[in-house]
Amino acid sequence: MMKFETYGDYAARTRASFDRQAAMRSMGIRIDDLAPGELWLSMPFNEGFTQQHGFLHAGVITSAMDTAAGFAAYTLMPEEAGVLTVELKSSFLAPARGQRFNFHARVLKPGRTLIFTEAVATAIDGENPREIARMTATMMVVQGRAGVTG
Repeated sequence: MMKFETYGDYAARTRASFDRQAAMRSMGIRIDDLAPGELWLSMPFNEGFTQQHGFLHAGVITSAMDTAAGFAAYTLMPEEAGVLTVELKSSFLAPARGQRFNFHARVLKPGRTLIFTEAVATAIDGENPREIARMTATMMVVQGRAGVTG
């Protein structure tokens, strides 16, 4: 496991910023845990976010993985910085069927301007977790821009 430099109370700052995301709140997505360069999210199954076959919609999965990746990067940013996604690629490995879903993201390579991340989505159905999607994403560290801070 890589060791990363953090700034101030990165955990409290990350949780406070995440709590301001209405989209995540509306989908029932919450932070389960975080560490420098890593973040774990979860959400219960909600029929309101399914596609026509009853699987969790790929857009919801992508949003959750993007958010997990962004906040994994955010844990390493200076206190007055914000994060924006500049590129992402999602791959779907299996139908998103489960009672709940977990999203884990980690920083692969931090930088002063760009941070490279990856995320994994897992469906939990009883005792059988199953990987359903993967994402790679590039995050931009934003400093000194009005409206884009922690």
